[in-house]
Amino acid sequence: MAAIQNPLLTIEEISDFVARVTVRYTVFQHPLEYWANTIYTEEISLIGDDPPFNPAAPSGTDITVAVFPPYSVRNPHSPGVPPIFTFERQRVLHVALNTLNEDPGFTGSGLPRLDEVFGLIKLYYAANVPWPFSGPFPSSPTVAATAQTNTVTGRW
Repeated sequence: MAAIQNPLLTIEEISDFVARVTVRYTVFQHPLEYWANTIYTEEISLIGDDPPFNPAAPSGTDITVAVFPPYSVRNPHSPGVPPIFTFERQRVLHVALNTLNEDPGFTGSGLPRLDEVFGLIKLYYAANVPWPFSGPFPSSPTVAATAQTNTVTGRW
């Protein structure tokens, strides 16, 4: 199975109303996925964090604040010699600042409450899945890899 390494989220205010959200990560493919030229569907969500968060069993207070459009991804080096099992990914999304305001309200001192946002990255098998990972496909897509980015805090 593939692995996601070095997931990084950055949020940059580009105007009084808009933020540029960037998610970067590295995909490491299993050699069988590389030689099969496996294609994945990439899904990235921005999650408003209210600890504790457990991706397997969310606390119920975390909310999805934005979703990147799904995207088909494959290793741009595959197949080739010499094999390069890793490739970089970067996605950018512009969102309204108030979308990132996952903790509305004010502190006792009158400041807006601090918001915490992280990215949740999922790669699903879409095509050319090598035999050991394919098995009988269920009705829902099979997850090839998942990762959580760092948490970014701000007052949005």
